Amino acid sequence: MKELHYAFGIDIGGTNTKIGFFDHQGALLSYHHIPTDKSLTPEKFIERIAQESFTLVAPLGFSRGDKRIIGLGAGAPMANFFTGMVLEAPNLGWKNVPLKAHFEKYFSVPSVIENDANLAAVGEKRWGSGKDLSDFVLITLGTGVGAGLILNNSLFRGHDALGAEGGHVLIPHEKKRLCSCGGMNHLESFLSAQGIKQTIHELTGEEWKIEKLGQLYHEGNQRAKTIIHTIAHELASGLTSMAVLLGPQAFIIGGGVSKLGEPFNQVILEKLNEIVHFSLKGKIKIISATLSSDKGAIYGGAAHIFEEVKK
Repeated sequence: MKELHYAFGIDIGGTNTKIGFFDHQGALLSYHHIPTDKSLTPEKFIERIAQESFTLVAPLGFSRGDKRIIGLGAGAPMANFFTGMVLEAPNLGWKNVPLKAHFEKYFSVPSVIENDANLAAVGEKRWGSGKDLSDFVLITLGTGVGAGLILNNSLFRGHDALGAEGGHVLIPHEKKRLCSCGGMNHLESFLSAQGIKQTIHELTGEEWKIEKLGQLYHEGNQRAKTIIHTIAHELASGLTSMAVLLGPQAFIIGGGVSKLGEPFNQVILEKLNEIVHFSLKGKIKIISATLSSDKGAIYGGAAHIFEEVKK
């Protein structure tokens, strides 16, 4: 019966790995996160994730091999849906990893793997801010910068799952910054957690966390205002390129930086409308992810599994 279906959603990030266990209605029944241990081989790390996952669901009466668990959806940087591989993920130090095979070996359930931002977009489409939208771009601002693209109500992957890599859009800038992928002046080099940290240090000479930046901005601190406007303009520069190509109804902002909230969204929108093509001015929304600032991909992983069952 449909109501007996459950699924894991897993998000392997550059800093932490998140594990969620869901029912078919999108209720998060259990959640856990662990540091992403780059000292382990990828296979050993997936084995550890499996151990943590089944320990997590044991109090709910589930164990490996339980037929009610119908699958696992996992996100990871540069994960390829079509091949099941991660060819290269610089933030993890992984190369040529058969990720889907590892998950199915240690979880004993069918698995789907995707770019983590793709999964976050799927989650927002099924259960979050995108459920009433047919065309949107989910932007994740965290350790890196990702993009997940929903076009005509469906996830767009591009040829060989290499599409919608919005974090690597080139942005015009008087400064030169090296991206983690080796490219220069990619959006990720300015809007990743490290990129924003670098901008804060350049403008203040200090080390601020995102929470402090948001607090000071709300209090009217002039330096915080300068930083917010700087990073909003950099983000809007990247979104402008995506906007004229895709014509989305909205950009949905997720990831840790989205904790800056609605005031940040409004500044992004102002900057976007200043520089976007005249035909798009005032027509694109900037909204926050509603599933969570940092759990969108695990929701999307479970949503992927339930969608496949529905088909």
